Amino acid sequence: MKVNDKVIYIKDKKKIIYIIKEIFQDEAFIKGLNYRISLFVKISDLKEASLEEENQEKELLKKYYVFASNKERSPKKYLLGKILHIDGDKEYLDKCMELYNEIGVYAYGVFLEERKMPELIGEYLDKINPDIIVITGHDLYNQQGLKNIENYTNTKYYMETVKIIRKRKSSYECCVIAGACQSNYEALIASGADIASSPKRINVHTFDPAVFAIKVATTSFLKTIDYNEIYKKIENGRNAFGGVETLGKMKLML
Repeated sequence: MKVNDKVIYIKDKKKIIYIIKEIFQDEAFIKGLNYRISLFVKISDLKEASLEEENQEKELLKKYYVFASNKERSPKKYLLGKILHIDGDKEYLDKCMELYNEIGVYAYGVFLEERKMPELIGEYLDKINPDIIVITGHDLYNQQGLKNIENYTNTKYYMETVKIIRKRKSSYECCVIAGACQSNYEALIASGADIASSPKRINVHTFDPAVFAIKVATTSFLKTIDYNEIYKKIENGRNAFGGVETLGKMKLML
């Protein structure tokens, strides 16, 4: 096996596809092809991804595009919510930006390491003045205790970032979507996020936070977004994401 090979981690029950990013003697650093997770694993625990497995993930990507296209928009002229998407992974950010562009929703993408997000979020709030903010990237729960924030790789940085946003903007002014794979959902909601991952500490798809952002951007500001509709379409439903009542950000031109 070599760097950039597509592989399956045999101890992963979901059997998602990973990319080998680095190799260290008998270990490899792998990253999900379409899921927000990265791991150090033994090379002996990897196998080459089959064409069938690759095609399964491609079909899932197509479903996300179809659902996010929101073909039932009003025929009237409208202003969609403006998205600021801050991502701790450049490759995942690029995929989400392609989705936003394909759907026709304005999004400003920023690649920032998670630890730098609290320090720099104020600069982007001033620059973009967004209606919706996505704070995502990578996270990992070490299974050592659900409530201890130190047991999560990046949840504390997402929390700090959300708290800074909430000092400047209320939920009525700005919807905040925060978290990544296995993030502490309860802590993110308590910090002020409207929508967050991951209630069951599971992996989330690369597009999950972007799909929620698109739905908020394309839902009338007089209506709350329909979580149940979204749960039917994202792979792991309410186990992956949850939140509080959240108003849309689309406004019709009168």
